[in-house]
Amino acid sequence: RMLKFYGFLLLIDDSEHEPVCQVITADNFTAVSRNWITRFDHNHLRITRIIRSCRVLGLEAEAEAFYEALTDIAGERRGVFSRKTLMFWRRAAERPLHLAPEDENGVRGLDWLVNIYQDGDEVEE
Repeated sequence: RMLKFYGFLLLIDDSEHEPVCQVITADNFTAVSRNWITRFDHNHLRITRIIRSCRVLGLEAEAEAFYEALTDIAGERRGVFSRKTLMFWRRAAERPLHLAPEDENGVRGLDWLVNIYQDGDEVEE
């Protein structure tokens, strides 16, 4: 639903052993993206939360596909998204989940998040 709000579509190819996700622009992308492809828009923070929430919920492939679509758009529209926004999106997509995207000091997050890792290993203290 949120992808539709931002003008994207989620495609899932489940013909392989592991489903492959891709986020593409929808036909109405140009019209609806005017609502959020502007500098300093509150939707940029919301997008950070969406990426991170997908990962917390185990939707890594969907989060990665959304992040890739966003970086493609950012590359096409240089200067629209601040470096800080792009940093937050990257951190939400790539950082260990026990570190919040805005965290600069490596402070541990909630205990249950500290123990979540893609390979199931616990984080060393």
